Amino acid sequence: MRPAVSPTFFPIGFNTLSVYYRRMDKKKILLVSLGHLSCDVNGGALPAVLPFLRTGYGLSYQATAGLMFAYSCLSSLIQPLFGLLADRFSRPWFIPLGVLLAGCGLAAVGWMSGYWSVFAAIAVSGVGSALFHPEGARFANKVSSGHKAVGMSIFSIGGNSGFVLGPLLATAALGTLGLAGTTVFALLACVTAGCLLWNVARMRFPVTSGAAQIVGAPAGKTDARTNDWAQFARLTVVIVARAIAFVGFNTFIPLYWVSAFGQTKASGAMALTFFCICGVVSNVFGGILSDRFGCRAVIRSVFPLVPLAALAFSQSTSLYAAWAMLPLLGFSLFAPFSAQVVLGQKYLSRNIGFASGVTLGLATTLGGITAPLLGWIADNYGMVRMFETLAAIAAAGALFAQSLKPAAEHAEDSGS
Repeated sequence: MRPAVSPTFFPIGFNTLSVYYRRMDKKKILLVSLGHLSCDVNGGALPAVLPFLRTGYGLSYQATAGLMFAYSCLSSLIQPLFGLLADRFSRPWFIPLGVLLAGCGLAAVGWMSGYWSVFAAIAVSGVGSALFHPEGARFANKVSSGHKAVGMSIFSIGGNSGFVLGPLLATAALGTLGLAGTTVFALLACVTAGCLLWNVARMRFPVTSGAAQIVGAPAGKTDARTNDWAQFARLTVVIVARAIAFVGFNTFIPLYWVSAFGQTKASGAMALTFFCICGVVSNVFGGILSDRFGCRAVIRSVFPLVPLAALAFSQSTSLYAAWAMLPLLGFSLFAPFSAQVVLGQKYLSRNIGFASGVTLGLATTLGGITAPLLGWIADNYGMVRMFETLAAIAAAGALFAQSLKPAAEHAEDSGS
């Protein structure tokens, strides 16, 4: 059933969010969001740790980049596999175990004696991240009641906050203690995992033996839900297009501030921070809109703004105009994000974990792979042409977004 709220579109602000929040299981959604923060703080910290590893072990740039490759591949590419595992053998303790492996794996790199042992420790951290995300997203979906998009937004805020805090924590700890400072990530992981194990894993949830058991239904009653793989494939194209656009702007906004407007690196970093803040706020706002008007409606109406915003940004001739475009870019890229994850879970309603692994992990990684190609375009044709390329890719994603069909409705679903 749809939330019993006023049909008036405005105002949608903190009062509306508080209404949605009160109707969800506050303790559970906050706990899993905290777990998301503790898990993703390691991924955010790793790029800041790499220079210390390169100096401490005398690594080449290629070897250093190989460590980031190990984490990215294992944390994202194998998420769909862990998603399938979560669908078949869903256990709440996957959540604290993933947090523990992610933090202790990164903490171990400061105590290793050689490159391949460091590589293995980072791989363990990546596996922990891959284990956490599908089960965490399944958990957030279940405890959000009829407000799944808002719940997914709160879950996402934890991850976004982790990526912001990670570099700050790594720089402070390693700058003070050297490589031994990575121990702080194990301490954080142990505290968070202990809290999650004591609370989340002790909470009573129906355990499904496979995807065909209805949650909360009598034993033996089968689920009439079906997977719509064709629509999920179309949605994946939209998510990949969104990921490519996000990676492009996240990478090149600071560089564009320096090269096009002659600003300092600090000014470029401020612009990127402002862009991300706008995105985080828009993520929550998009979740509210999705629960009120439907995930598909938000994706189809908001995502087409991305190519328009990208084109307008590329044609900005003044610094003030470029600053003015950042909120629109942040809104158009972040507002549909939770809706995309939730709609993917609806399309694959029998395999929510697998859908979460693809939408949160694999599709995002496929977007990140294009970063070197975007850099090549910028080197050879200029930043403006590169942003125009992002606009073209986003336009293709917007076309696929318009072709999305409604997800099949079930008793516990709404807002397709």
